[in-house]
Amino acid sequence: MGLFIAQKMQRSSVSDKHLMDMETMSRVPLISPERLFRIEKRQSIPRWQNEYEPAMKATRDEAPSISRPSTLFWSKIGRDLHFMSLAERHVCILALYHPGLIDVHEQHALERFDAPHPLADHPRARHLRLPPLRGTVSITEEMGIPSAHPVVNIPDKSNSNNTLRAAFPFIGDLLLFMVDDIEPYCVNWSIKTTRTAFYDKKVATRNAKSRLHDCALSDRHLIEQRYFADAGIASHFIAADEFDSHLIANLNALCAKAQQPIILDWQRQEELIVKFQKIVGTRTTPLAIMEPAMRQIGCSRQDFVATLYSAIWNRRVRVDLYQPVLVDKPLKAERRDVLLDYAHLFSRGQ
Repeated sequence: MGLFIAQKMQRSSVSDKHLMDMETMSRVPLISPERLFRIEKRQSIPRWQNEYEPAMKATRDEAPSISRPSTLFWSKIGRDLHFMSLAERHVCILALYHPGLIDVHEQHALERFDAPHPLADHPRARHLRLPPLRGTVSITEEMGIPSAHPVVNIPDKSNSNNTLRAAFPFIGDLLLFMVDDIEPYCVNWSIKTTRTAFYDKKVATRNAKSRLHDCALSDRHLIEQRYFADAGIASHFIAADEFDSHLIANLNALCAKAQQPIILDWQRQEELIVKFQKIVGTRTTPLAIMEPAMRQIGCSRQDFVATLYSAIWNRRVRVDLYQPVLVDKPLKAERRDVLLDYAHLFSRGQ
């Protein structure tokens, strides 16, 4: 029997009460009728910023048993981001650092059937003519690998002794919603800890001594790449272990500390930022000017440090993010702009 293809699943086969009961019990299998209905409930209607709900959340019941789930609050959209691995978390923070990022959909379900472009309902994109998405069911059939598509057996409403095979959605890592001088656009990021995890295991093993880009992407990632390419969306397959460790550590610290509340008014913050800018590239540390600045401006130690990290995070104070950034060490001048180094990951081109 082929895939059960329908635009909307009939939720009556599994009641809302049963679904709620399952959520309070032990971990729900990664592919199950309950999880399918949960994904549809969360993602069938486009939602943005604090209203978006990931298909899978970083909780004990929902995250894979081998994962390392975590959440990170992002004040720009007013909600927690959900990650299934440290690799996803670390790479996502680079995206959050980009001032052109207006939204991010993590743990997003790929459409199984034809659907509008991900930006179709976004307030900034209503004037755009956007190509639609072709569903993953059609793509796997066209590629000649329909068996690569996950399926789940669901109860047949018309026959309690029968089940129907339904296409189960692939879950993507990060879908970035960017804006530049032209118009809003999307970029898809698929993330693993190492580069080899993206490739066909047999081919990668056979070509272990050759360059990895000569290997073939696994079927799962080829499907994802074609799915987004059909809608004009670039996909990037990112290995977290290829990022500079100091950069990741700095962005993690900056992201957390820059979101701490600052009591200072705008004018006093600006006075502090000017002081920080003046000591960049000198031997003077932020700690050395802290006490005089606190007396002169009338701020607390917490406001001083929070303003410093916020100014660096927001690119008002430009420092070398490839070296440790600490209040008791001199602020080294920026030698390389991180966003230029990784500009290819944010490019709208394929």
